[in-house]
Amino acid sequence: MLGLAAAQGGYFPTAWGWASVPLFWTAAVALILRTQARLSRAERVFLAALTAFTAWLASSVAWSSAPAASVLETERALVFAAAGLAILLVSRARFNRQVLGAVLAAISLVAAFSLATRVVPDRVGAYDRSGVYRLAQPIGYWNGLALFAAIGALLALGFAARARTIGARSTCAALLVLLLPTLYFTFGRAAWVALAAGLVTSIAVDPRRLQFLATLLVVAPAPAAAVLIASRRPGLTHAGSPLALATHDGHRLALVLVILAATNAAASAAVALTERRVQIGPNVQRTFALAVATVAFGTAAVGLARSGGPVHIVKAAYASFNAPPPHFEPNLNRRLLNFSGNGRADLWRLAWDEARRHPLLGAGAGTYERYFLAHQPADVGRVRDAHSLYVETLAEVGPVGLALLVVLLLTPLATLPGARRHAVVPAAAGAYVAYLVHAGVDWDWELPAVTLAGLLCGTAILLAARTATAPRQLSAPLRWVVGGGAVAAAAFATIALIGNTALSRSATARAHGEQTAAAHDARRARLLMPWSPAPWAALGQAQRAAGHLPEARRSFRKAISMDPGDWELWYDLASATKGRERARSLRHVAALFPQSALIPSNPRAP
Repeated sequence: MLGLAAAQGGYFPTAWGWASVPLFWTAAVALILRTQARLSRAERVFLAALTAFTAWLASSVAWSSAPAASVLETERALVFAAAGLAILLVSRARFNRQVLGAVLAAISLVAAFSLATRVVPDRVGAYDRSGVYRLAQPIGYWNGLALFAAIGALLALGFAARARTIGARSTCAALLVLLLPTLYFTFGRAAWVALAAGLVTSIAVDPRRLQFLATLLVVAPAPAAAVLIASRRPGLTHAGSPLALATHDGHRLALVLVILAATNAAASAAVALTERRVQIGPNVQRTFALAVATVAFGTAAVGLARSGGPVHIVKAAYASFNAPPPHFEPNLNRRLLNFSGNGRADLWRLAWDEARRHPLLGAGAGTYERYFLAHQPADVGRVRDAHSLYVETLAEVGPVGLALLVVLLLTPLATLPGARRHAVVPAAAGAYVAYLVHAGVDWDWELPAVTLAGLLCGTAILLAARTATAPRQLSAPLRWVVGGGAVAAAAFATIALIGNTALSRSATARAHGEQTAAAHDARRARLLMPWSPAPWAALGQAQRAAGHLPEARRSFRKAISMDPGDWELWYDLASATKGRERARSLRHVAALFPQSALIPSNPRAP
């Protein structure tokens, strides 16, 4: 997961094989060597749903309007299938802590690097005062990084309350001072909502919720103070700030964060020592519970009264969400207080329209971008995804695909009654719910590192639930079938990895003016990926750059014959032709991408 996070969150196809191939081989070896492999009923349902969903994505190639895009979606899903299969087969029930600890460690390392680019911009990263000034690296997308940090914060809170040693509890309490400012500096809003939903879930499912709440009250002030202090630093919160101001404010904040982290660690250690030495009586517990409930209900009542009541809040939120995106505001703090959905309502409406046009099977995995470009609203910028995993799944792979996804995602939650007594499972449940909530309003699925963080929390819940059930041993025929499937999937992922890597090298060589090398890598990718028009397009682009226009035209025509719905292929062909063929190609571009500004006023012009 750490490697995927460092590689732009695993967004690009060249990262997928490096993750899925070792995991599939791990699962295959475990099935062959471990004759006592056991899985609970919930784990079998989870893996069956994950496998069926991946297979359904692959099957959509048969009816997809963009078959190559459907294959890419399948390659990405194989990463999740490989991770789920390998971890559940290799891990034992008691390893749920280790899985969650590994997730927290990976998230913390990523957050540390990301936050360093803000607090020491003169030392880490490349400062760009003209950029959007929202933390995104190394994930590559600020909202994805925000969810990543939110998941880490919920896990850190869980370990701060329930880790077995005082040192571990103190360390995780200190990590909260790292993770919450990282979340803040992304200036993402949905992640805060997801964090709140996860926190409520953790409290609700925890049998020892009073102890959890007591820990929360002790360790929350320091990260809250860190966020508040960070928000008061104009060099860190205003786009366009000069490097000198950003460095000055960043260094001061770094010192504050170190002090607050040490304070939080000490506070957590004090709580842990108190728990060991002081026995809290039932009367004190009831008083504490009553006080917490009174404060919570009182705060909610005051908030509702000052906001005009529940109906007014819902109406105002709906109006704000559907309002147009705000104009550019240098002070990014104000963005956090704006509830505009940034055009998401239009994106979801288009996905629903596409779902109604293909009510049974969907348009095919990975096809939403095609439909969006053909029906793009004038006031909405170009996007690739519907910014909702659930709506996009319905549009692309229909009700069957959505049903499989729902079964897959809800299975870990169904095991909570038997797993929630494990010390850190409530925190895992909160982190998992945070992912499920955020995935409903953003394209987290397309960032495998972020989705793996969520799914690993789900698998940890499944592992913990083993102790409440009687896992059944896998029969020998089933082990060989699943192992053979894992080997086959690893072989396909290996071929796809080599092909995607060759395609990436071709683009890099072309950008450096090395057209012979670019054409060579494109031909190699063409042999490995016969289903994709991308290698033909890459070959044509190299041939065009080298001045071999007849060959380039043949390559572009071959790519178009494989996928006539890709406007970029038609535009490439137009760039290598003249006269009527050029005009015809540009008409296809205009039909497939009406909002494109690439169409000249005279399409016959050379």
